Amino acid sequence: MISLRNLLRGRRRRAADIVKARLSEATYVELVQSLFGLTLPAVIMTICFAGTGAYILAHSHDAMLPFLYALGMVASALRLGSLFGNRARARSETLGTNVARAIERQFGATYILFAATFGAFTARAYAVVDADLHMLLVALIYGYGAGVAATVSLRLWISVTAILIGIVPMILVSFFMPGGASTGTGLLTALFLGGGVLSMIQRYRDTSSQISMRRLMETLARQNDLTGLPNRLVLRERFEQLATRADGTELIAVHCVDINQLDPVNEMYGHMAGDALLKAVAQRLRRVVRGDNLVIHLNGDDFVIIQPNMAAAAEAEMLAHQVVATLDKSYAVAGEDIIITTNIGYSIDLQQGAELERLLLGAERALRSGKRQASGVSAYAGTGRAA
Repeated sequence: MISLRNLLRGRRRRAADIVKARLSEATYVELVQSLFGLTLPAVIMTICFAGTGAYILAHSHDAMLPFLYALGMVASALRLGSLFGNRARARSETLGTNVARAIERQFGATYILFAATFGAFTARAYAVVDADLHMLLVALIYGYGAGVAATVSLRLWISVTAILIGIVPMILVSFFMPGGASTGTGLLTALFLGGGVLSMIQRYRDTSSQISMRRLMETLARQNDLTGLPNRLVLRERFEQLATRADGTELIAVHCVDINQLDPVNEMYGHMAGDALLKAVAQRLRRVVRGDNLVIHLNGDDFVIIQPNMAAAAEAEMLAHQVVATLDKSYAVAGEDIIITTNIGYSIDLQQGAELERLLLGAERALRSGKRQASGVSAYAGTGRAA
C-alpha cells in the first residue's frame, strides 16, 4: 500500500510542478481576466480609505499625513481608472496574449502604487495618532488584505507584492510602539498576513491547475487524437460562423480528401506505420492549407478542407490540385519509401447561408465519381444550395 507520507510527498511534488510549469497562453489570458472580474471591492476600498483617512486627518496635526493621503487618493484614482478603463478589453473573448500582458502590467503598476502609498499612510498614521484611532487603522488594513486576496490573488506578482507593501510597514511600526497591545497587534497581523500569502499561493496553484486541465480537455474534445487536427465539432462551428458572416458575393468550397493506400500500409507494415503515415499526411495538409482555409480530420483516412471567401470557383480547383500534388509523394514510413495516391471531391456554393451537410454530400459524390474515373480531382456538377 502507498503510505500517507508518500502520498503527501507526491501531492507536494505535483503542486510544485504546476507552479514551475509555464502557463499556456489560454490559461494566462484567463488569469489576467480574473483581475477585472470584480470592481466593487476596489470601489469600496477607495471609499473606506478616503473616509478613514479624512477622519484621521481631522484628528491629527502631523504635517506628513495630508501629503501621504493625497498621494493615496491619486494612486487610488489611477487604480480605478486602469480597472474600469481596461475592463472591456480584458473581458473580450478575443483577448490575445500580448494585449493581456500590456493590460496586466498597467493594472499591476497602479495596484502596487496604491499599495505603497496606502502602506506609507497607515504606518505613519499608526505612529502619530492617538491609540483610540488604531482600531480604525487595523480595520482598514484587514479590509485591504481581504480585498487583495479576493480580487487579484491569481496574479501572484501583483497580489503578494501589494499585500506586503501595504501591510508590512504598519506591522514594523507597531513593533516599535510602546505597550504590549501594539506589539500584539503587530504580531497577530503578521501571522494573519503570512497565512493570507500562503492561502493566495495555494489558490493560485489550484486555480491555474484547474484552468489548465479544463483548457486541455476542451482542446482534446475539439481535435483528432492522432493527427492533432480539428475534428467534426470544429468543422460545424467554423462553418456556421463563415456562413453567417459572408457578404453575399463570396463563395465557399468543401473538399473531401481520401487517402487510398492506408489499408495496404496497415496490412504490410502494421497499424503503427499507418498512424505514422496519417500524421505525415496531416503535416503536409497543414503546410498547403493556410490562411482562412481549415483542414479537418474526420476519421481514418478521411479529411475535409473548408475553403471560404473565394471570389471565383477556379480557386477551389487550384487548391484541390495543390493538395493532390503535395500528398502524392513518397513518405518515409517503417524504413520504407511509401507512395500514396489521393482523391479529392469538392462542392461549391455561395458562402452566405450555405449548408454544411449539402456541401459535404456534394463533395462526397464528387469524390466517389472521381475514384470511379481514376481522376485525382473531381468537382460536384450540381449546386450546394437547395432549390
